[in-house]
Amino acid sequence: MSGTLAAALVAGAAAVLLGTSSAAQRRGMATGGDRPRTGLLATLVRSGWWWVGTAASVGGLALQFLALTLGSLIVVQTTLVGGIVATTLAEWLLLGRAPSRRRWAGMALTTTGLATVLLALSPTAGTAARLPSAMALLLLGGVTLALSAGAAWRARSPAATGIALSIGTGLGYGVTAIALKSVGAELAAGWAAPLGHPALWVAVVVGPLSVLLSQHAFRRARAVAAAVSVIVVIDPVVGLLAGVTWFGEHVVVTPTSLMTALAAAAAVVVGIVASHSEPRPPAPTDDRPPWRPAPEHGTTPRRDQVLVGARSSG
Repeated sequence: MSGTLAAALVAGAAAVLLGTSSAAQRRGMATGGDRPRTGLLATLVRSGWWWVGTAASVGGLALQFLALTLGSLIVVQTTLVGGIVATTLAEWLLLGRAPSRRRWAGMALTTTGLATVLLALSPTAGTAARLPSAMALLLLGGVTLALSAGAAWRARSPAATGIALSIGTGLGYGVTAIALKSVGAELAAGWAAPLGHPALWVAVVVGPLSVLLSQHAFRRARAVAAAVSVIVVIDPVVGLLAGVTWFGEHVVVTPTSLMTALAAAAAVVVGIVASHSEPRPPAPTDDRPPWRPAPEHGTTPRRDQVLVGARSSG
């Protein structure tokens, strides 16, 4: 099995875990209840579903690191686009939100567009890798943290939909992938080699903060899959630039490939807009998955349903 194929397969498994973790964490937020005086973290740690999602996220990140050590950064980060489909299906099963035709079309257009970009550019691993310098990684980490802080500040507005948070998350994931790729390359010189380079510490700081930022993005987004669409667009673009600039990877640059890639990128934007332009779904009054029947008429409503109805009438 070639290194590129192995990296793609492992990255596909990572995409499934990461996509599923997004919906599980969102369900953890929904089952946390309405606690206006409780912070987000305090609410999440009480939810079993959030811990399930977190475990899946950790497993997905571990597989992503393995894939980055096996093959091209561009191939791995673009294969992770499969997380869109996994998130859509998990959102349907765990949150009971059946995707509309418009959302399915948007997800399909986004996935097809990014796959077309990958095929048009045909990235291949280089014969030699030139790791990013310590100054470049520190600069990348600092810029990412600053932009993420700005996105978090902007999200304080009640009208915010989570797009800025999703962009900051995608940038953070891309920078984390660059750092992990550097750590994997440094391990060839010995287990202690990464300790003397800031790549490990950039991954340790930016990675968890990006995961935390994603929690706020999922909470504010109209749909988990829409937020993930934005994240997985920014992530491969960062990987493409880093792979060509630092890791000796090559892409096909011809008029035909560039025109195809630009057209596919436009399709990606249309897919994101189609997924993000749906009205925000009503807040669920329970966490019933789609295979559980609705309560029969005449049954006594739950206390939280009564409270929701009282707030709505008020």
